[in-house]
Amino acid sequence: MLTGIALTAGRADGFDFAISKGGLAPNEIFDSATSPPARYLLEVGRRILKAAPSADVLVVANPLLPLRAQQLAGWLNDGVTCPGIVSDEKDFPLLYVLPRRLFEEMERYLLLLSTVDAGIDARLLEGLLGQQVTCRRSSNIRIGSYPLSNASGWFQGAERQKILKVLAANAINIIGKKPHWRRLPFAVYHPYHAGSIVFFAAASRDMTTPLFERHIVCSTYRDIMAVADSRLEPLWLKLTWLPRDGSVGEPQYFAHALDRLGDDVVQDNFIVFMRYSRSTGTSPFHLIDHDRFSLGDSIDSVAKTRQVQPPLHKQACKLPATPLKVLFHVTGGLPIKNYPVQYCKEVIRTLSVLGIAVTVIGRPDLVPFGACSIDADETEPLMAAVEAHHIFIGLDSFPHHFVRNVMGWPTIGLFGTTTAANFGGGWHDHYRSLSEGLPCHPCGSETDCPVFGHAECLNYVKPPQLLAAIFEMASQVYGYQAG
Repeated sequence: MLTGIALTAGRADGFDFAISKGGLAPNEIFDSATSPPARYLLEVGRRILKAAPSADVLVVANPLLPLRAQQLAGWLNDGVTCPGIVSDEKDFPLLYVLPRRLFEEMERYLLLLSTVDAGIDARLLEGLLGQQVTCRRSSNIRIGSYPLSNASGWFQGAERQKILKVLAANAINIIGKKPHWRRLPFAVYHPYHAGSIVFFAAASRDMTTPLFERHIVCSTYRDIMAVADSRLEPLWLKLTWLPRDGSVGEPQYFAHALDRLGDDVVQDNFIVFMRYSRSTGTSPFHLIDHDRFSLGDSIDSVAKTRQVQPPLHKQACKLPATPLKVLFHVTGGLPIKNYPVQYCKEVIRTLSVLGIAVTVIGRPDLVPFGACSIDADETEPLMAAVEAHHIFIGLDSFPHHFVRNVMGWPTIGLFGTTTAANFGGGWHDHYRSLSEGLPCHPCGSETDCPVFGHAECLNYVKPPQLLAAIFEMASQVYGYQAG
C-alpha cells in the first residue's frame, strides 16, 4: 500500500493507493521494477497534490511498508512537525512530513532519499531545505529485518539497502561541499545488461522532461549507445558487466563501480540506483515503461503504455520476398532460455523444404538441418545480418530487444521463463510475441525447469505455431505466399 495525507489549513485528507497489477485506476500507481522506493514516495506526493492542490504539507508513508492513511494520522496526532520524519525504534523511516515546496521546486531530489535510514534522510532533507528536520522515534514499533524479497515484488535485503544509504550519504556530501549543487546533473545507475541499455534508451526517447541527464553504462556497450539514440549522456563505467552466474553479488559490483567511476564522477553527479528494486515478473508492464516511470513519467493510464502503442520505428527488408529470408537468434545465454534444440531442427527443416533461406546466429550445430550459421556478436554485424533478412526471430535477450526497439524490424519474440508483457508485448504486422502460456509461466528461472528439473523450458511455442506466425508476418509485411 502506498499512502499519504494532505494537510491544508488545519484539515487532513488521507489518500491510499495501490501498485497496479494491470489496469491503472485513479487509486493505482504504475508498477516499475527499475524504480527505487523513493521514486514511489515522489509519485505519491504528485498524486496527493493533484487531488489536494492547496495542500501546505504532505505526509508520505515509506513505500516499503504496508501502511494506510489512518495509521499515519495516529502518528501525526503525537505532534509531528514539518519538516520531519517518524521512524521505528531502530531508525527505519515510517513516514515523511514534507513541505509542498519540496515537491514543486526540488522533486527529483526526493529520489535521493534512502527510505531505509531516518538519520541519513533527515540530514539530506536539511541540506535541501536549509532548515532543521525533526526526527521522532516511535518506541512501540520495530520493523523486522526486511526480507531479501517479498510477495509484492520488492527485494530490498540488508545488502541492497546499503546501496541506497551510500548514495543518500553521497548526496549529503555533495550538497555540503559544493555551493553550486543545484546545477549538478542527475545520473541513473543502471549499467548492465545490453538489453537494459536498449530499454533505457527507448524510454529516454519517449520522455519530454526526464528527471535525469546522464546514464552510467558499461563501456563495453559503446556500440549500442552509438545507435540506440538515447537522450541521456553516457557516463562510461570501465568495468565488465555483472556476471549472470552469481559469482559477483550486485552490492559488491556496485562498490567496484563507484571505485572505477572515480571521485570526480561520484562527487559531480547525483547518482540514483535504478537497477531492479522489484521483480519484473510481478509487473504486467513492458520494461521500457518501467524505465519511463523511473525517469519521471507517471504513466497514469493504460493508453500510454508500450503494449498499446504502435512501434516507434517501422522498417522492412528491401530485398524481394522470394526467396524469403529468416534470421534466428535462439541461444539466450543460459540453457533454460534457449529455444529447444528439437524445435529448432523441425522449424529449420520445414522452412528449408519450402525454399526459405534460414540463418542462425552462432549455432553451427544447426547447419546440418538446413541453416546457415553466422557470427553477429556486435552491433554492426547484427544490424547488417538483420537488414539482409525479411524477418527476425529472437528470444528475451539483447538481439531481440535491439532489433525490435532500435531497428524496428519485423520481429517475432519467443518467450519461455519470462513474460512477453515485460520484454516484448504488442501485436501488429511488425511484431508477434509467442509463448505457450503455461500455468507455471513466468517462473523467471535462470538455471533449469523448477518443475521437472531439465534444462529446456516447456513454455516455448511448438514449431507449428512458430511457422504459422512466420508465414502470417511474411504475408502481411511483404505479401509473401508460401509454396
